[in-house]
Amino acid sequence: MPTAKPHPKQKREIATSFLKGLDLLTLLARHPAGLTVPEVRQRLKFPRTSVLRMLGTLEQFGLIAHHENVWGTTEQFHDWCNRDMYREIKERHHRALHAIAGELDELVELGLGEGRGVRYIDWVQAAHPITIDPLKSALYPLHRTATGKLLLSQRPDLCAGLTDRRLLAEIDEARRTGVAWNRRESDPNITAVATWTGKASAVTPVICVKWPFFRFTEAKARQALAAIRRHLGSV
Repeated sequence: MPTAKPHPKQKREIATSFLKGLDLLTLLARHPAGLTVPEVRQRLKFPRTSVLRMLGTLEQFGLIAHHENVWGTTEQFHDWCNRDMYREIKERHHRALHAIAGELDELVELGLGEGRGVRYIDWVQAAHPITIDPLKSALYPLHRTATGKLLLSQRPDLCAGLTDRRLLAEIDEARRTGVAWNRRESDPNITAVATWTGKASAVTPVICVKWPFFRFTEAKARQALAAIRRHLGSV
């Protein structure tokens, strides 16, 4: 009897550590109440050091979190695996976006990290005679925007290849403060400030407020950050 040939895909190299991470994420997704590290080890038979390293990586990315030694998936995880992720995130934050824009009378955008870029999925424009065009649809380099610098603060792997000391200092400050700036760097006519909509992670949406440089003041920036935090509290 002829022997069945292996499927062509089986000949390709497989990232076994990545598969273990998927096993771990799948396990936690199927236990909404969460699991402790010993429970994870019992089910997956992985070494403790491997489990801790994978948990730390998934937590860094924002897909899991722990409370009193119990690990479970986050809201960001359920957004991440949703087939229509953008729609749900836009619906969740649009009212706050509209309220912030109405209070500040400036452009307010909602952005998400996507690989090495940032994509803006929603925005509310001000009614000024001179306005800023929203960044629509396209994927923008992380290091070129305030939103991207904030996202880079949660991606040490992407920062490893950066050599610009000023940029690295900005990313470090964003990591410490939860706020990132674009002070006319990518565009001499625009100043922008960005902050998280929730707990900092690579998959957490970011709100960014932008001003034409001649309308910007530090007092307006403080007002913007206060407005974002106040309105997000009602989301």
